[in-house]
Amino acid sequence: MVQFYGGYWRPTSAAFYLYEHVVDLDESTITDDTKRTEIMEHLMEVFVTTVCIAEQYSVSLSRAYRDLKYRIELGELASALRNEREIGFDELVRETKRQTSEIARIVTFYELDRLPIDAIDLPSLREAIPRLHAVIVESFAASGVSFRDALGAKLQSAADSHRFERHFDPGTAPCIDQFKRVQENSACPFALAARLWGAPPYESTQSVRENLISSLPILTSFTRVAQKEVLDGFLYAFPVNTFGSDIPNLCKLMKTFVAFLMANDPANPRVFSRDDVLSPEWHFSYGGEDYFINVHSPHYSHDHTRYTHGVRDWIFVMLQPNSSFHSRITRERFEEARQNVRVAFDNIYQGYDHQPLEAHRFVLPDSYSDPPVAWYDAVGFEEHIGGYFMPPDVE
Repeated sequence: MVQFYGGYWRPTSAAFYLYEHVVDLDESTITDDTKRTEIMEHLMEVFVTTVCIAEQYSVSLSRAYRDLKYRIELGELASALRNEREIGFDELVRETKRQTSEIARIVTFYELDRLPIDAIDLPSLREAIPRLHAVIVESFAASGVSFRDALGAKLQSAADSHRFERHFDPGTAPCIDQFKRVQENSACPFALAARLWGAPPYESTQSVRENLISSLPILTSFTRVAQKEVLDGFLYAFPVNTFGSDIPNLCKLMKTFVAFLMANDPANPRVFSRDDVLSPEWHFSYGGEDYFINVHSPHYSHDHTRYTHGVRDWIFVMLQPNSSFHSRITRERFEEARQNVRVAFDNIYQGYDHQPLEAHRFVLPDSYSDPPVAWYDAVGFEEHIGGYFMPPDVE
């Protein structure tokens, strides 16, 4: 559906586009047949645009419909809604305006620094979009216009193919495809269904600092979206031919990466401190969200949990938000779930020990009988195109 709109757009453009249609949904003259026809066209525009927005934010609409007890088949949904209640067309249009404005505010919250007044109280897109779709479908039923025919005509409209400017889409980032083999072969029971965003492709003509800068707005947006939409990870892919894949090089990369994100944290910019990192209470955070960091490298052998399953050209750094863990695993089941994951890895000969310090779980040693990897002590940073740029400041 997103491709129908000519690729991927800046979500804020879609938000402003929704606001335009809210203005055009003037129910005061809907008794006029011509005006009603225009309103139906606006309703279909809103429907298709919000389907695209859902895909852009990795919202599974089929799952969201089921969560709200909506029928997936829209024709059946329309009939059921009309049987459950009788609301006039003008009231349905007013409800559509209200809900469309709410979705535009959610997108604004996810993307802009200037947050809506009601940002904290806004629902998730996986809640708001199905409710809006139900009202739109009901509006078509109330007007006697076939929703299925109108949608089919819309999807065949050539006029919509270049509506929005193309823009990098983190939900289809190339690094996600590169990571797919790891995801598909992992023993982790949550890996295959994980919904990921990714950083832009690494530019070898730029320093690591410049590459990380380009990812900051997307990571900041992901942090907000993940808390509401239950996304599971933000992925970086670093080329092996630039960084090297052995433990010393992973240490250098990890210290650069963590120090840079800490210095550029929009919620709490701070200087990297070895003493802080080695504190039992320390957790890496960005944008007010705690993240666990997984480093996968082709250096690790097939009996290691961070094995890349034949992917040789990339080092993967995965940021997993704590909000994802908490939404999928209750506090009461957390220890049980962790043990189940360990058993799953044991069953494919990738057993591991759980390190007490968070910092010692990021870069793992070749063998779990080896001492923890002290990546925070890495030295020898270099500044050159395609590689490192230190210090990682906030300028």
